[in-house]
Amino acid sequence: MTRSSTLWLRSTAVALAASACLVGGVTSTQAAPAGAAAAPGSTHQYGKAVPEVRTFTGTGMGVYPSHAVDGAVRMAFTIAQSAGWQANQCHVRATDVRPVSGGMYTAVADLFCQR
Repeated sequence: MTRSSTLWLRSTAVALAASACLVGGVTSTQAAPAGAAAAPGSTHQYGKAVPEVRTFTGTGMGVYPSHAVDGAVRMAFTIAQSAGWQANQCHVRATDVRPVSGGMYTAVADLFCQR
């Protein structure tokens, strides 16, 4: 493995760890299926409260991978908040960092929101 690829992998790992720390950690949740649930063997329905789920995507650029991730996460949160979501209802589900020409990095952040 070349020195530049090792540095790139290390900086990507640092960027991902930093983005997880900025938003309180990366977690995953599974949304409930749409519609009301029925107990097995009965026609009675319970649990009519179905959570609303949305995913928002933000992009960012920076001279370091962590700057690109930070910009992408901030953009995703800005989009979510403009759609009426609160920050405590959302978490970062995934980020992707890629180098581009001129020593710059681009990042994409997926934000998962549920209420």
